Amino acid sequence: MKILFLSHAPHEVHLEFAKSINSRIKIIPINWFVVLSKKISFIGYGHIFLSLLCSFFIRVKEDILLVDGGSSLFIAGFLKMRHPQIKIILLDSDLFFYQLTKKRALTKIPSFFYNKIDAMISVSEKNKKFASNHVDVPMAVSVPYPKQIKKINVKRENYGLYVGRLDPEKNIRQIVKFALGCHFFTKFIIVGDGTFSNYLKRVDSTNKKIVYVRQRKDVDRFYSQCRFLIHIPDYDPYACTVMEAALCGCLPVMSRNIGASSLFNDIFIIDDPNNFEELNKKIKYMMENELEARKLLDDAVKKFPEKEKSVRNFIDNFNKLTKELGC
Repeated sequence: MKILFLSHAPHEVHLEFAKSINSRIKIIPINWFVVLSKKISFIGYGHIFLSLLCSFFIRVKEDILLVDGGSSLFIAGFLKMRHPQIKIILLDSDLFFYQLTKKRALTKIPSFFYNKIDAMISVSEKNKKFASNHVDVPMAVSVPYPKQIKKINVKRENYGLYVGRLDPEKNIRQIVKFALGCHFFTKFIIVGDGTFSNYLKRVDSTNKKIVYVRQRKDVDRFYSQCRFLIHIPDYDPYACTVMEAALCGCLPVMSRNIGASSLFNDIFIIDDPNNFEELNKKIKYMMENELEARKLLDDAVKKFPEKEKSVRNFIDNFNKLTKELGC
């Protein structure tokens, strides 16, 4: 059984999953288009045509396509049209089915492609639930693990922090608006790259409270220096950053509707990302009851998936699904 892993911008955990089952790795050069389509939405309609073009340059000798998210699914669908014997297993790791469920995307064209999926491994129970509204195939859940990161010895400051992609679905503008008005933070640091990079450069240049440092490898420094991580998207399949922050003692405040929120006590969770009063109350409570907050944070850390177990779980789920598919 040979496996081809298709991705346009793989997360390091997804790469480890793919390598663990001896996949051939194929990085599809369309990330520039995906990023551009988030800035200029109508360009996204060209995704199908670009996927068709890219599919002509991919030689497939494998039995299974392990497809990393919805953006790579279109190419996989075209490949299956040429090689109907191929099985597609989707690594359901993005907002594809969430957006379809919330009617944020046209459904007729995507359905042509997601109906070609033979099995699916979701990164969270929440993602699996959204996917099950659209496809009826064998499914499993393999949650990602946080990367190995350790607290470093720097002074903890009353800083807020955001780490991650700077895309619309992450509520970046809301985070900036909240940070500017939150009197608990003397500074708010934003680490990442994406659609809102230029916007954040402008904000950084006009307001000393917002510090934009782009993409960085030494994120442990910021996790260790900042008192709070703010992660408030409307939805996130499984945010590893809230776990990474916790490992460094940075108190995360997150939306309830993210995959990793089930690991944390309600003290760290908000129900409405647009409710700044709720956000401020959470921060104030943790500042006034920091010993309690840190004990609950330690309890959460004990529940984090470990790399070896997470990868082993993925391998077991993959083997179970392939057996069910008769591979």
